[in-house]
Amino acid sequence: MSTNETSGSAFGPGTPDAASTAAAQLRQKMASSAEGFLGSAAWVPWKSADDPEGGSIAHVMIRELPFVPVFTDPADLTASVPGTEARPVRMAELVTAVPEEFGIVVDPTSAETANFLQADVLAGIRAQMRGEISGDDTEDGDPAQG
Repeated sequence: MSTNETSGSAFGPGTPDAASTAAAQLRQKMASSAEGFLGSAAWVPWKSADDPEGGSIAHVMIRELPFVPVFTDPADLTASVPGTEARPVRMAELVTAVPEEFGIVVDPTSAETANFLQADVLAGIRAQMRGEISGDDTEDGDPAQG
């Protein structure tokens, strides 16, 4: 799938290999840990006000499953999903905002850098964020409160 140092997918031709770009640094931070992912902000396609569902997050179907595409480079989003507005969103906010049946795919334009977080993975992250699952041996919270 690679030609001339680029890779691609159904979302577009991909981007040139550039390990030191800001997008690559963001991908590295997002992949480093759950905290790195949740503390990151990336570009999310937003349906324009002209769309009947305007004002909501755009999504795609991949193998009959709904995903929100997330881009570490706003230029990739603009090239890959024309006609949508790009908004920076903190991943912690996105994880809690997407419907439970949705997953997130980070950088879907590149077969090499795409990272899929399935709906069940996001459910586990949400549970951990609510304190229902302890990530370590810290003080136990009361899941009944909140």
